[in-house]
Amino acid sequence: MLVCAAAPGTSPVSANGCTRALNKHVNTDSREIEVKSGMMKYVWLSMAFMMIGAQAQAASWTVNGDLRERYQSFNNYDFNSTVNNNAWEFDSRLYLKAQGDLGYGLTALLQPQAVIIKNHTVANGTQNFTQADLLQAYLQYDIADFALRLGRQQLVYGDQRLLGHLGWKDVARTFDGVKGMYKSGPLSLDVFAVHPADIGMMTPTPTVTATSPGPQGQSLVTWEDRRLIGAYGTYTFAPNSGIDTYLINWQHNQKAAVGKGRNMNTYGARLFGAWSGFDGTAEAAMQSGTWSNGVSQKASAYAVKAGYTFDFWKTRIGAEYDFSPGDDKANATTHKDFVFPYHTNHAQYGEMDFFSWANMKDMRLSVKTSPLDGLTFIGDFHFLSLDKAQGDWLNVVGTGNVFAGATTYAQTKAGTEIDFKLVYKVAALKGLKLVGLFGIFNPGAAVTERNAGKADQAKFGYLMAQYAF
Repeated sequence: MLVCAAAPGTSPVSANGCTRALNKHVNTDSREIEVKSGMMKYVWLSMAFMMIGAQAQAASWTVNGDLRERYQSFNNYDFNSTVNNNAWEFDSRLYLKAQGDLGYGLTALLQPQAVIIKNHTVANGTQNFTQADLLQAYLQYDIADFALRLGRQQLVYGDQRLLGHLGWKDVARTFDGVKGMYKSGPLSLDVFAVHPADIGMMTPTPTVTATSPGPQGQSLVTWEDRRLIGAYGTYTFAPNSGIDTYLINWQHNQKAAVGKGRNMNTYGARLFGAWSGFDGTAEAAMQSGTWSNGVSQKASAYAVKAGYTFDFWKTRIGAEYDFSPGDDKANATTHKDFVFPYHTNHAQYGEMDFFSWANMKDMRLSVKTSPLDGLTFIGDFHFLSLDKAQGDWLNVVGTGNVFAGATTYAQTKAGTEIDFKLVYKVAALKGLKLVGLFGIFNPGAAVTERNAGKADQAKFGYLMAQYAF
């Protein structure tokens, strides 16, 4: 889980800055992390060799890959133009995927990844670092309507407000564990028990010491500290229409760097449908249980969206409303912010990553159109505010503050975000996609109140080339 926060009264932590400052909460001894990470890599490497060794007996074996080059720039993410904390980053990412049918109902998937990042900030200068690891590596056994998957795998469900692969990041989210699957007619059910995978987050480490001579990625979590046990079911009652229901238990043990003793249940339902050009979803989720030692969890979150697609340029016009009650911190023994750390908030509540599904209201208007073959334009307009002025303003990861709350705060208008994206699939070279995005966040009164009167515009942009082969 990604965790970052700005101290009360300090400048906000940017979304990209968040991914640079997260490790402040990870207090596990670095040598312990290296040993555990090394042991796990030996396990996965052994599994990989077993899969490759089975290739000779496989009825079929396919290999494909994905290469991505991306430049991105972050401007004025603290809403204070008098301070130069702008940043840029150039990322190269390679995924390879091998899928094999081993016979007797067994299939295998092996997906290694390699990442090279050049990151620049005014404070730390230019840093370069690399990483290679396994994104996925599992065996699956299918019999009749049932399947069992064992190994490193991704969990992707619904609109990914709770569980998603986070594929836009350089090192996407993945889990180690087991998943059972049932599919018969209109009913499907997944049951899983997993740990977050012990993969480095590819975050620059500015501190240089004798034992840490330069920038490096650090582990997201120690492998045994956290786990998810859950069930996600879907019943389809019409073509492209149905209902999802789920129950997910999220735990931290007493060794966890944060959230010791966490034992929290998230449960809810999602309706979805598409017919005659219309599409829509509605989701409600509740949380109960223990947030940390001595603190209970009581929270909820809601979302509804709808759209209509015209034949003209395949144009979709949509609207969405997202809401989650905030925590005014009046009761220290109850945590009331909705938090789930394995979502894709980046895709839901603004490309600039200033919001998660907690203490928030977001009215979103969107348009998507394809005026030319292979060319798509996407525009999103977010009108964002806090539910509780006194509560924390939580960033994309849901557990770090853009601004910490205070009892004296009265303003809730966070601001507006406008995101424009162009996607071009190159016909002359199948598999090549070019993407450009530009985002602007115009701060509201809540920023002025929390940021010592500073409320300057923030900007974000990226250019990306992605080739699937």
